[in-house]
Amino acid sequence: MKQINFIIGCGYLGRSLLKHLRGERNYIVNRSEQHSAMNAAEDYRQLILNVNDKKTWNNLDVLSKKSSIRIYFMVPPGQIDQKAFPDFIERLNKLDVQKAVLVSSTVVYGNKDRIVNADSDVSIDSERAERQSAIEQDWLASVKKGSIIRFAGIYGPDRVIGKHGILKGDTINGDPDGWLNLIHVDDGAQLLKRIGTMDESEPIELACDGNPIKRFEYYSFLAEKLNQAPPIFSHGSSDRGIGRRCDNSVTISRSGWQPMHVDFREAISNLIKQHEN
Repeated sequence: MKQINFIIGCGYLGRSLLKHLRGERNYIVNRSEQHSAMNAAEDYRQLILNVNDKKTWNNLDVLSKKSSIRIYFMVPPGQIDQKAFPDFIERLNKLDVQKAVLVSSTVVYGNKDRIVNADSDVSIDSERAERQSAIEQDWLASVKKGSIIRFAGIYGPDRVIGKHGILKGDTINGDPDGWLNLIHVDDGAQLLKRIGTMDESEPIELACDGNPIKRFEYYSFLAEKLNQAPPIFSHGSSDRGIGRRCDNSVTISRSGWQPMHVDFREAISNLIKQHEN
């Protein structure tokens, strides 16, 4: 019987993942009838499901007799009711789950200047990090065959980080010496697919290009490419530290995944050219 992929939270990253899952049996989620459905295609079906609304969980019954289900959970933390989340996981566990991958964030590593990899300890220093970490803990403690991928800043077609702010001449909030960690959406989708298809994987992996850059360097390059004035920075958040530097070498060695977009200059230049054309 064919494998089933169940994508919960099919946003920017999820749509990229779907491209890599063409030809497979895919189910995606809409939160309600009011949300605009994605254009139907042969290789995916749509379910109405809201992780916070138990009334919609009955719609999971369509998958109850299916076997070998890979779950890709990509709902933003701010959209998750943490009180309802454990019950939702329990409902997912009634399915024949082969792998359940949660998309998380590198925010859990904190803002101290240090090198982190998939095995590094968390450092909770913000409400956002605390919320994300709690969701991670619920997932690993309860879901069947669960794993987590912590993502750096996702960019790609139609999403160049900071582009609109540079074009508007906005002041950039943060220390110019702070670190940025990036991952191209296609590389992230490839890692998601790889971890989802592995029979055995480590509980946590890290999605980044492995080349942290200083905020000043990134935004200065972006402004030059967009023919805009050099960026102006606000130091209002400098007390939070200048941020972690993400190292993907552990994840690469364990998974065999290899990001293709490792030079932000080349990748951003190509994205800007594509948009102009």
